[in-house]
Amino acid sequence: MNKSYSNGIACLIAVTLILTLNPENVSAQSAQIEDSQVAGEFFGVPVSAGNYYFAKRVVMTFGAKWRGAPKDEAELEDLVWQELLFSYEAFNRGITVSEQEIDEEIEKILKADKVDFSFRVDKEKYQQWVKDKLGMSIEAFRNQMEHLVKLEKLRTQIIAGFEPEVSEEDAYAKFLNEYNTLMVELKEFADIEAAQEFYKKAVAVIQENANEELIWNDLIYSYEASLRKFKALDEDVDKAIESLLRNAEVNFKWKEETDKYNQWINDKFEMNPDDFRKQVTGLATADAFTRKILAKEQAEIENKAKYSEFLKKNKTIAIAYNFFFDAFESAGPDVLKFDSASQAKKFYSIAGRLPGFWEDEKRKDPGGFKVPGFVALDFLIHMWGFNKEDAYKMLDEQVGAYYPPAPIYKGYGVFKIKKIRKADPGEFESKKDDYLKKVKMIKQYDMYKQWVDDYKKKAAIKVYIK
Repeated sequence: MNKSYSNGIACLIAVTLILTLNPENVSAQSAQIEDSQVAGEFFGVPVSAGNYYFAKRVVMTFGAKWRGAPKDEAELEDLVWQELLFSYEAFNRGITVSEQEIDEEIEKILKADKVDFSFRVDKEKYQQWVKDKLGMSIEAFRNQMEHLVKLEKLRTQIIAGFEPEVSEEDAYAKFLNEYNTLMVELKEFADIEAAQEFYKKAVAVIQENANEELIWNDLIYSYEASLRKFKALDEDVDKAIESLLRNAEVNFKWKEETDKYNQWINDKFEMNPDDFRKQVTGLATADAFTRKILAKEQAEIENKAKYSEFLKKNKTIAIAYNFFFDAFESAGPDVLKFDSASQAKKFYSIAGRLPGFWEDEKRKDPGGFKVPGFVALDFLIHMWGFNKEDAYKMLDEQVGAYYPPAPIYKGYGVFKIKKIRKADPGEFESKKDDYLKKVKMIKQYDMYKQWVDDYKKKAAIKVYIK
């Protein structure tokens, strides 16, 4: 490292206006450090403690494209030395920045902060903003912006210098990843054994009368909740309605666009909004009451045998349902009630309230199930950690099918296929050039990340300061 670079580094560390952590402790430390003290070295050349603490304060206070924000102390230290290395490399490459480029960067940051002044005209407001927001002089801030642009130029220059091989097959694979679209619901597990056990139960054959049993069970829990004056919260009812609307793929805001909402209820359920909400409230109450019992916040239902005896006496759920409210007259106004079991069955079918282990578990623990959305396989692969092979196999499943345990970003998932849209291969030709460019950029960025790792290893960083 030559002397002119080493002496000038502290005023050249770039930042962006994204406050992350409080840098006051680092600032206090650095004020007590002589610049002649050595914090460490890279490429065999010493780095002063003054430069180190300046870089550390910047990394703790601001984010930048080339490093992001540190998540812990170890990552903070790594990013500080990376920042110093990048500054060194930009200097060695002779990367320069014009006054106009600095002004443009300052304008971006001020605009993002929604200031009501022009920094070129309102010097006093600008100076006060820099002081209040950053605790520094406008000269220091400008130096930081100069380096912000400089390091971004470095990053762009390095990435542009890579010329990866890109085939039409690569481009087509990327096209398929982005245009094949899938919606799954998943249950996450830390270990494969628990996931496999859950999957076995999910795919078990559902009994022929499972729908009637679900209706009967909901009736009993709703009735028992009514006896205890227990009722679902309005927010639980709202969530239940939103789930119905989401499953129906409606595109209106139901609380604001009431005409559309009322029409949807009429078209789907042939009832008025008040009756609809009453029935959804009954379902939400049965679910909430069940969860409270499981959490031991409500006592178990006593004497369940009386309901079994009543059902046995009436032989079928359909008959027992018709006479239930005659036999158990103390039911309150909030209990879930249909004119008949067949009417309840019709409502359940339209509302998508299904029997089976998967749906039962979701009603018990709705927060334990996740739906990434109707998204591209590319999103599931890169953001959720799906294996590409599994994602494409799911694409060939039937809607409603369960997919066995497979790795995701955390542990393992068991999946229910909700919606599928396959890419049209005929659309690729018109998009081929765009995808060739896109794949090239992805490969360039991967090569850049490898360059960063290699460069840091080559630098042989040694840290003396603690």
